[in-house]
Amino acid sequence: MRTQPFRYSLGGSYNTRVSATNVLSSSSGIVGIGVVGIMIVGLAGATTTKDQRFVNCFAEKVLNPYTGKVTIYTVKRPGFAPSMTPQAGSIGTAILIWTGSASKIISAFGTVNSTLYNSTASLGTITGKSTGLTETFVGANVATVVSSSSDSTAWYYDVATGTATKITDVDFPGNAGETVVGTFAHMDGYAFIMDAKGRVWNSDLNSVTAWTAASFVSANSYPDAGVAVVRSGNKILVMGTESVQFFYTNPNGTGVLSPLSRIETMTLKVGCVSADAITQLDNAVYWVGSSAQSGFSVYQYESGVNRISTPEIEAILIIAGAGATSLSSLKFYGRSFVMVTAGSVTFVYCVEEKAWYEWSSTTPLWFRCAGISSGSSQVSYSVSNASASGKVYTINPVSYVFQDDGTAYTATVQTSQFGEGNKKTRWDYIQLICDTQSSSSPLTISKSDDDYGTFQTLGTVDLSQPLPRLNRCGAAYRRAWSFSHSANTPMRLEAMTGQKSS
Repeated sequence: MRTQPFRYSLGGSYNTRVSATNVLSSSSGIVGIGVVGIMIVGLAGATTTKDQRFVNCFAEKVLNPYTGKVTIYTVKRPGFAPSMTPQAGSIGTAILIWTGSASKIISAFGTVNSTLYNSTASLGTITGKSTGLTETFVGANVATVVSSSSDSTAWYYDVATGTATKITDVDFPGNAGETVVGTFAHMDGYAFIMDAKGRVWNSDLNSVTAWTAASFVSANSYPDAGVAVVRSGNKILVMGTESVQFFYTNPNGTGVLSPLSRIETMTLKVGCVSADAITQLDNAVYWVGSSAQSGFSVYQYESGVNRISTPEIEAILIIAGAGATSLSSLKFYGRSFVMVTAGSVTFVYCVEEKAWYEWSSTTPLWFRCAGISSGSSQVSYSVSNASASGKVYTINPVSYVFQDDGTAYTATVQTSQFGEGNKKTRWDYIQLICDTQSSSSPLTISKSDDDYGTFQTLGTVDLSQPLPRLNRCGAAYRRAWSFSHSANTPMRLEAMTGQKSS
């Protein structure tokens, strides 16, 4: 019998097989497949349990500038701690860090009619559900917050008004009988918003309250419906159900009804599934797009357009459906993350690593996120449309926690399978190369010897002990490992080492 040491990295990216028979659990709602298609009676609820998975964690690559060696760690994500409770018993729908007014935390809570809050102080109740909060300057540099609403009304707040006030101009498209979609985008003194017919309306210059009849431009490169407008740098992206068109403010357009001119060479034949499925990170825009050939993909626009989703991610998005998909984004640990929630599962894309992971929680708390950097502190805030706690949550680097609203969640690293399947490998012991935690930090080690069909717990190690080790781990033709961590402590794993024999 030959004995040999081994070392396997515990870093990687979500890579479950698309063709697995259990690509969806029984909670998916798929009840049959026939020659006429797939019958779906519910939303996608879970991904396959096969192959390499990283749940509630992400990879961190560290380059040694002297040796050129790259070390990959798997790091547990921080949790969302309660920060304040503006409206107990209600879901959250929007949040904004009002940079124009002392970085106040502005949020919206309520399903039928929303109340806007500055921290926990009410700014007034609007009709309809707030679908987005944006900020701009109007007049003599008056910092103003604007809210779009599900009933096609729009509202604004500034310190002088003292309360959320409806935009009453009869020429505002929602007041003129049009169905408003998405939320506002602001550029060069104008407020822009879209209607369902694919027209982009603009306010009068340096105002959010004054609008002019027929002050719009039609995004009509393709005959699709409007979804939303969003700003990226000096461009306005106009998103429809089957296309994305790009506009800029035309300095030669003085006196025309719309200040926007289309950039003819940049129209995309890729749509956007909904206004909820759009988010921004710095100057980049991310969205879930659809095409005439069917299927959903996640796209990024910054200086150009990139498709960033993998076939494994897209297989789940198509089953979840457009109505169950939303996007948000945040930063922590010096990295940028785009969260794509599809049904009850969330996939997370790390921009710096260009890799995908999976997040889960008893109740997802990241429907909408906003962040602020002050000095060396980078604080993120969020609201949830799944929890009726009425809370604003935070990820604060001064006091990271590893629970969501006080409830434990589990970070899981599941490996690919080891072994060729023609002879058994005996695992004499395994040992983890990882950070040593300052307090008790149990991690459970399990194994599957039947292609992820079942997992058996082998034991628990404590990450507060140096070089945690598990002996006599049995033998198998092919084996996958799972490492699960639910403690309210950090976790950073580098590698699994040990000795095996065959």
